[in-house]
Amino acid sequence: MSVDPRRTLPTKINLIRLKRDYAMIKRVRKVMEEKREVLLHYIRSTAEDYNKYQNEVFKNTVDLFTTYYRGMANEGISKVNLYASSVPESFVVKTGMRVLYSVRTPTFTPKMETLAIPSLPPGSSPDLTISYIMLKNLLPSILNLAMYEETILRLIDELKETQRLINALDYVILPSYIKTIKYITAVLDERMREDFVRLKILKRKRILLEEKSKVVMEQQYR
Repeated sequence: MSVDPRRTLPTKINLIRLKRDYAMIKRVRKVMEEKREVLLHYIRSTAEDYNKYQNEVFKNTVDLFTTYYRGMANEGISKVNLYASSVPESFVVKTGMRVLYSVRTPTFTPKMETLAIPSLPPGSSPDLTISYIMLKNLLPSILNLAMYEETILRLIDELKETQRLINALDYVILPSYIKTIKYITAVLDERMREDFVRLKILKRKRILLEEKSKVVMEQQYR
């Protein structure tokens, strides 16, 4: 998209076209800068939500595993594995997409009714049941944490691409247009000065010819 002064004919038509394109690219750069600010806003707001769910998940995960390991210690690893093997893998998560300023980000919606309930025999450790309830309550936050993490990553990728385009405009494309416009303007100005000088010389010659012809006519009438 950049232009090369050496390959551009220094004509008025090209100068008008380049000035029009330069103005359009400046408007595009302004839009890209606004997009960068919007992306930064989304990243900051998403990061706040991410931190909230991260703290919640990390804190409750520690409590969850503490309770689970306590139940495992009471029941024994073999029994817990037997209980776990009897539970079908039936948890369903509905996935979707949402658009944040042209960035497609994922959405995760858990279908909690599909989560299988383990059948624990009477007299089993209540810590296993409590840990299951804790996990069930924590699953939506875990999915939200994953959703916001992926959203941040995609927003950052889009921000990097937007900044790369702005840098290309600032350091390659716009300077090439400025250089070419200055080059064509200088050439046209030089041509205008040459034409002015040429016209002055022609006018002087015409005046001299008129004076000579006038002298000749006066001599003929004498």
